[in-house]
Amino acid sequence: MKEELHQRLWAAHARWLELQKTGVRKHDLKMAGLRNRGDIWWECRNLIFMGNTRVTYERTLKHFVEFCHAGGIQENRDITKREMREYVRHCVEKGASQSTLDKVRSACVKFAACYGKYESFHAMSEKLGREIRELVEDGVIRSPEHQRVTPAVAERAIQRLHELDERSRVKAGVPRAYGLAAELQRHCGLRALEATERMTRDRVAADHVVVWGKGGKQRSRPLPKDLGDRLRGYFTASVPACLAPCHPYETAWRRAVLDVGGRSTGTHALRRLWARDFKNQRYHEYVSRGMSAEDAEAAAVADTLEALGHGRDRDELRAAYLAA
Repeated sequence: MKEELHQRLWAAHARWLELQKTGVRKHDLKMAGLRNRGDIWWECRNLIFMGNTRVTYERTLKHFVEFCHAGGIQENRDITKREMREYVRHCVEKGASQSTLDKVRSACVKFAACYGKYESFHAMSEKLGREIRELVEDGVIRSPEHQRVTPAVAERAIQRLHELDERSRVKAGVPRAYGLAAELQRHCGLRALEATERMTRDRVAADHVVVWGKGGKQRSRPLPKDLGDRLRGYFTASVPACLAPCHPYETAWRRAVLDVGGRSTGTHALRRLWARDFKNQRYHEYVSRGMSAEDAEAAAVADTLEALGHGRDRDELRAAYLAA
């Protein structure tokens, strides 16, 4: 069962790789689904876009099919929404957290899409999601516990990165720009990959950067003048293919945060800080124009999600970026 699961998930990823060769973008598929079916995900259901997503799904679903097999199921195609419900409730009994349960729900729905059973599993996922949220409110299930970085810690960590960059330059004689990458995340809301390996000389303009985001989508973000000058200076003084390698930058950021007494060591913390600042700024702008507080809040959240490179209607991402 697990080998067949592997083949199905790989086929879903391979379908996307073949579509990419024809020039199709993820955005094109979303718009086609919306245009033809009124469902933005219609064309994407049986596709997996990233290899690491496929691996994550397979790791989660391996336990799911083992559970189903122990219950008497012999073929993956015979698994139904009933087994999904029983497995999620089994995970609840084992003390799984909300984030783990949400990952299981998502993986099961993708499993169903690979076997032509999306609708029933999706409906079950929605029902289970409501049950899980109620159990979180009742304290039965652990809600996600996110360590938050403060603006003060972020600024100290960025300064620490600049110090480490200078130390590296003096010691190795090679310029390094991890501090600049962190500033791009903090002041422009970029992902780590967008601020490092996808940030090249031609993407830095006089007052903005052109960001190459997920699915090949591009967006423009305003650039503080001082940061822009230093970015152009870095690319002029050296000949790097990009601003920085992503993984070493993330490692250096972790070290810098710990050096200054911080706890939230992921680079996404910088993106969340920017998102909250941007959302608050937009909210006050809308209120000053006479918009009601409720409408201003909704518009500011939509603007923020769009500026982050997501769709304006992705309200489920609000907690990830804008929770206090």
